[in-house]
Amino acid sequence: MPFLQPSRRSALLFALCIACGPWHGLAAAEPAFPSKPIRVIVAFGPGSGGDNLARLLGQYLQPELDTPVVIENKVGALGQIATTALARATPDGYTLGMGSSSTHSTAPFLTRNLPYDPVRDFTTVGGLNNYTFVLLVNASAPDSDVPGLVARLRAKGSAFYGYGNASGRVGGAHFRRVAEFAATEVAYKSSPEALTDLAAGRVDFLFTDWGSARPFVESGRLRALGVMANARSPILPELPAVGERYPGFDFDNWGGLLAPAGTPAAVVVTLNTALLRVLGKPEVRQRMAAMGLEVRPGSPAELAALVQAQQRAWGAAIQAAGLQPE
Repeated sequence: MPFLQPSRRSALLFALCIACGPWHGLAAAEPAFPSKPIRVIVAFGPGSGGDNLARLLGQYLQPELDTPVVIENKVGALGQIATTALARATPDGYTLGMGSSSTHSTAPFLTRNLPYDPVRDFTTVGGLNNYTFVLLVNASAPDSDVPGLVARLRAKGSAFYGYGNASGRVGGAHFRRVAEFAATEVAYKSSPEALTDLAAGRVDFLFTDWGSARPFVESGRLRALGVMANARSPILPELPAVGERYPGFDFDNWGGLLAPAGTPAAVVVTLNTALLRVLGKPEVRQRMAAMGLEVRPGSPAELAALVQAQQRAWGAAIQAAGLQPE
């Protein structure tokens, strides 16, 4: 075959590329991230602390990222339905999720065949917050403080406590153990449902996040007796910590933004940078405080370390309380 002159060879190569289609033999440029809407999966229902936080973040992330941010609730199985969906999503940064102590710290110890691995199946994007959990009773109950509630439950002998998330379940079981009273747990699909039954007098107490509980307390239907912690919360400094009298509440109700494992590092940097800008805004911090959320920003590495440390802390509490995986 005779050697082709450069002009003839270039023309032939160009013709072959055209014949094969515009993307065959030519590198396609990747569009800048983000170039389409971002979906944030929330594990709990509308009105819950996680849902309220996700909608607040979506409102402020949208202009930071210059793309729509859509919130999608996938309720059920104590957050496992949503978390499994996140783990199985395409790792391109367009599907994110609200991770928490319920979905990542307690689930490995409360679920026999957990459909996701809390560490390996996710990429950490950044820290968000600590949830302030409160101990609640019906407003008509005679209890004015935590020791008064304990005395009544001991005398009653057959108490019930509700929960709409795994953190609330562990808090109730730990409280039952350290305060030495008998009580049976009652599971609910989400916190608002548990709160409604507490207000109706169907259970005796429960622990849940202040964001979910606040409307019930401010409307006079429920009473908050303390915070689920060893020390008082800066969000509700007037409430005593349950751990002041009944210790061992040394596990955090944390929240963080997650992506599926394998999400590109450059995409994570973009998301974390936008997230830190949002969490640094005074109006965002004020609105989070009103929801009972203590702002806790962090890098992907810091959130990854927190996830693993809190898995150990919650695991110890669960095992001490005698809760078995189901």
